[in-house]
Amino acid sequence: MLYTAVLVACMAAAPQDCQTHEMLIEASPVPTAAFLEAQNKAAQWLGDHPDLTKRSLTIKAGQST
Repeated sequence: MLYTAVLVACMAAAPQDCQTHEMLIEASPVPTAAFLEAQNKAAQWLGDHPDLTKRSLTIKAGQST
């Protein structure tokens, strides 16, 4: 099953300056497993972007366009 993780990340120094980053998640049909994978991918992505902090993380069934 495919999911799209939607991460909203904001500049630590300017919390009103946010961006949305989408990540494709391939997981079992269990949404909980997809969310755990999304959390791992979001943590990796945020590790590569230390100026940003997580505002929200959601998953959606299917692939975003």
